[in-house]
Amino acid sequence: MPTTMGYDAGSCVLVTGAGSGIGRAVALGAVEAGAAVAAWDLDPAALAGLVEESGGKVLPVEADAADPDSVAAALDRTLAWRTPGMLVNNAGPSSQRPRPFADGVVGVLGLVELVTTSWLDRVRERAESVVNVASIAGTVIGGGVSWYSAAKAGVLGYTRYLAAEAPFGVRANAVAPGLVETPRMKEFLPSETGRRMVGRTPRGRAVQPAEVAAAVLFLASPLAAGITGAVVPVDAGLSVTV
Repeated sequence: MPTTMGYDAGSCVLVTGAGSGIGRAVALGAVEAGAAVAAWDLDPAALAGLVEESGGKVLPVEADAADPDSVAAALDRTLAWRTPGMLVNNAGPSSQRPRPFADGVVGVLGLVELVTTSWLDRVRERAESVVNVASIAGTVIGGGVSWYSAAKAGVLGYTRYLAAEAPFGVRANAVAPGLVETPRMKEFLPSETGRRMVGRTPRGRAVQPAEVAAAVLFLASPLAAGITGAVVPVDAGLSVTV
């Protein structure tokens, strides 16, 4: 990750769901770009691995982004260390398996709102930017799980609300990844459906987590100071073919 992204020794990024996949790539990319990183995740083993891979340059915080008490405690620990002016909401459901519609939508959108409002309440004027990791499932119609698409569409709507209201002057943007080579997708991508979808992308391949992280880190950084309310697809072009 290039170090010309507007980060310096005073930059601090809070990343939820940082233990694997996109969140891990964001955390490592932010460290490489020169920022301090508070990495939140439910899995202590994943956090330990992240600390090792980063050379001890992240603050590991075991946190459940869906639980108010856990979020409050995680913020206490984070703020005792540094004040994160940038928030990356990456935590989400562990799978897209069918579940009750309302539970699915609230489960995804609720944790984004909980972490964001809790963070804003604590950092206030020190808030700089929020980047929400959504999905092209929230922007295009296709096969899949209805609650997941509705939830991700809700995340995009919430992002635009934050951008318009701009509490404490914060900027808010989102990325909409497509097929990404993450541990969660390791069984789907080689499947017949997965191969067919990858074949429909103009790039002819899935996206790497580091590619999503690059977009996230740009949007979070001061280099994107003139950008708010944007949704950036990182999908190898899949969204223009469905």
